[in-house]
Amino acid sequence: MVIGKGSGILPQCVAVLTLAATVTVGSTSIAGTTVVFEQPLVSGIAANFFVAHVTKAGMPTGVFDMVALQPDPQTSNGYLVPNSWDAGSQTGFVPLSPLTAQLGYNNRPGASTAQMEGDTVGAFINSKDLPTTRTNQLMMISPQYKFRSGTAPVPYASSTSLLNGELDLQIPMAVGKDTYVSADLTFLDPAGVRISFSINLFHNGATRLFLNTTYDSAENIYILDLPLAQGQLFVTPAPGSALKTGTPWLGFRHFQWTLSEAQFVGALKYLIAKYPGRITSTDPTRYVLSEIHLNAEFHYSPTPAELGWSMRGLKVWTTY
Repeated sequence: MVIGKGSGILPQCVAVLTLAATVTVGSTSIAGTTVVFEQPLVSGIAANFFVAHVTKAGMPTGVFDMVALQPDPQTSNGYLVPNSWDAGSQTGFVPLSPLTAQLGYNNRPGASTAQMEGDTVGAFINSKDLPTTRTNQLMMISPQYKFRSGTAPVPYASSTSLLNGELDLQIPMAVGKDTYVSADLTFLDPAGVRISFSINLFHNGATRLFLNTTYDSAENIYILDLPLAQGQLFVTPAPGSALKTGTPWLGFRHFQWTLSEAQFVGALKYLIAKYPGRITSTDPTRYVLSEIHLNAEFHYSPTPAELGWSMRGLKVWTTY
């Protein structure tokens, strides 16, 4: 789920903690390489956690944060609460200070919980914490970065550009056939068309590798679901990268990929054929990268679902 531009959001106001390191955006490190985003160090979760669709304040920009798509139905205001249970038994990440690193749907073992400390973020989500009467039986707690207006990069300003991404990920547990994790790169053209390149890293139990497209009318976004695997049309795994799997694992694996300008344009043409008249521009220089997001979620009901994951080292950069 890529949360839309107009989504309401409410900051988790439990304590005021600040980023221990600022996000690296648009800094050039060596000739021919520009860092677009690099996951920062954080001192805790409270000031960096948000609940979507609670107020109309809009999503924060220019900060690396975590967001829960659904408010906590067990609190009067929808906020999540600090907890200190061993969520690392499900996510693989054990923070040094759980009370400042974890927020959950309640303060009991097994509660859906977000984690954020140092160089690592993670979450355990459990469908038992949400009602089964929702119209959209979806649950998500994920990290994201949205670029401030006027600062969004143009990855394909040069015809020789490669857009690169990497992260370390572990998914120790997953339940449910529609439980998955993807690295999402959301692009925006001047007309307001939003396109998400959703690089699929995990889909519980899945063995098939296939390209899929959807249009999310609620968020007004076109989504390309791209398995990170050899032989795919619109994404290329870097040498040595882990590939998409349907089997959970414990211990960080390194995922890395590239998207060339030719692949980007080819994907736009593919979408135009799928959705005639809705996407009109195939000029890569007209698209900015507006958001970077780890999409870790599941659809549930009537059967329950669970997902535990943790991530570090998220980085996006261009090479020429």
